[in-house]
Amino acid sequence: MRTFLSDLIKSIRFILLLLPFLFCQEKVLSQSGKAGCDSASITRIIGQAKRTSSDTAESLYKKAIQKAKDCLGSGSRNGKKGITKTLIKAYLGLGLNYYQGLAYDKALQNYDAALLLAKSLDDPYEIAECIFNFAEVFLEQSHYKEAMEKYQESMEYYVKANDKSGSFWCYTGMGIVQKQIGNLKDAIICYNKALDVAIKSGQKDETAICYNNLGNVYRKRGDFSKAMESYQKAITQFRDLKDDVAASDCMNNIGNLYLDNGDPFRALDYYNQSLKIVKAKNDEYRLIIRYKNLADAYADLKDYENAEQFLKDALKLAEKSGDKSFLASCYMQTGKLYSIKNDRDIAIAYYNKSYKLFEQIGAKAEQADALVEIANLELSGGEINSAIRYAKDALSLAKQTGTLKAQLEANDCLSNCYEKNGDAKQALSFLKEVITYKDSIYSSDKYRTIEEIEAGFVQHELKKENTALTQNSLLQKQAIRTRNSILFLLLLCLILSIALVWLVYKRQKEAKRKSGIIKQQHEQKIEKLNEDLTTKERELTSKTVFINQKNQLLERLINELEELKKNEISGAAIQHLQVQLKQELAPNAWKEFEVQFNEVHPGFQTRLIEQYPELTPAERRLCSFIRLDMNTREISSLTGHSIKSIEVARTRVRKKLSVPHEHNLNNSISLI
Repeated sequence: MRTFLSDLIKSIRFILLLLPFLFCQEKVLSQSGKAGCDSASITRIIGQAKRTSSDTAESLYKKAIQKAKDCLGSGSRNGKKGITKTLIKAYLGLGLNYYQGLAYDKALQNYDAALLLAKSLDDPYEIAECIFNFAEVFLEQSHYKEAMEKYQESMEYYVKANDKSGSFWCYTGMGIVQKQIGNLKDAIICYNKALDVAIKSGQKDETAICYNNLGNVYRKRGDFSKAMESYQKAITQFRDLKDDVAASDCMNNIGNLYLDNGDPFRALDYYNQSLKIVKAKNDEYRLIIRYKNLADAYADLKDYENAEQFLKDALKLAEKSGDKSFLASCYMQTGKLYSIKNDRDIAIAYYNKSYKLFEQIGAKAEQADALVEIANLELSGGEINSAIRYAKDALSLAKQTGTLKAQLEANDCLSNCYEKNGDAKQALSFLKEVITYKDSIYSSDKYRTIEEIEAGFVQHELKKENTALTQNSLLQKQAIRTRNSILFLLLLCLILSIALVWLVYKRQKEAKRKSGIIKQQHEQKIEKLNEDLTTKERELTSKTVFINQKNQLLERLINELEELKKNEISGAAIQHLQVQLKQELAPNAWKEFEVQFNEVHPGFQTRLIEQYPELTPAERRLCSFIRLDMNTREISSLTGHSIKSIEVARTRVRKKLSVPHEHNLNNSISLI
């Protein structure tokens, strides 16, 4: 059946188909001015659905469908056409999602909705795509007649649309149908037509698929050398294309070929290689085939425990899928296991179940195989006439389908039946047929051809591996050189970093030492300045006390002279002396005081003048006394003014300095 690769290619073709419509739909949007009718956004949702898991994809496809339906009520005719095509893609995508989840009825419902829309557009390509998907579902359900009709109908529309890829897949689908119903000759014709289309159109993937399918048909016919040749061509191309899953199908088929030739060990090797890839992909469809084939191989090796386990796994997945072909094959293998255990009745029952399923799907070649097995069991049970009847029916079907192996086995069974019946002539006649078919199928030349083909393939693979190893060796050497260079550079950077850190540390240490020396010098200088300041303050205080004492003395003298004026001593002379003393009292004291004050509080007088120019010189002197934290009495004694006049002066200073009454004047002046 169609491989995962076919779905991938269809998806790529589907995406490419959408691109021409994006511009058209955007143009329609600008004309309609409707919000929410953006075909590009619907396409993005569909693209997102393709990249997500099945459950999430389902909701995204449904969202795209609903959005497209909402948009169909608006826009121009061309705009509706573009939205309709997008809606078709959404329906097909949702149908494919159901198809991959084995929900075939839901898949058909969505394909039918897409087909109705495609017919309304009268677009050959869209119609072909929808009908082709119907054929795919019918093929999976083993409804071969309906599948064949749909493939042929789809082909007609693909031809009208001049779509080579679509034609290829129709031929491939028809080839699968013909193979399944046993028309091997017609299957080869269909596959060769598909191969011709693929080669002419340069489709490498499709070419490889054709070789693989041809190999299956040749194996079915018993032409093992052609089968091996086709498989090797297919697997080579799939590996070149990095398609591991498709390559695993070829490995599985080569395993079948070796099993048919009686070499289960080599068959197991190929089956296990194939199984490893399929398990990694979690492909249940392919797992059924792999498990069933492994059961066949282990049964041939008489390892019935492994055979039963793998067959059980295969049957479980086959029942889940509902695929009649898979179920019939599993029943056949189950019958073989019971036959080996000599449980004849149960074996015949499974063979009959297998035969009926093959009959329902029209798989004549497989019907012949089932009848041969029943005939052999009937013969072993002594039911000779019944065995002859089953064997003859098997021979007739095998001749119709051209399956040599089934014809050989049917003739062999008939020869044995007639021999037991005592009809030596008839037995000999059928025995001659057996020998002829054996020569045709199992001749040493054919088997040698198979070996040579595989040997050539292995040699080719070894040559490729050798080339790859040589390239890897060169790359590794280059990588080692690069690594060594990087390590050298890293080491150099490390050394430079250590040197830089050491230099920085050394400089920081030196800077810290110098900083300590400078700090120490500053502290010494500050200490010296503090000592000088203390000395100046002591001098100023001493000078202030001296001036105060001198002023007190002078004041006392003035008072005494005042008393003398009352006596008869010349009052004019004494008054003249008083005036001179008063003139010398304050100015001389202030000049000496001012020099000392400015040394202790430099800039104070300058700031007073700049900030409060309205202050008088007497008021500035008062501020200086207050700055020295002198009280009113001390200032009065120093200046020779009364305490009341000093208080009045303090009030004027407070007002000019804008110091509120609740604030301390001394503190305010100390901040200047």
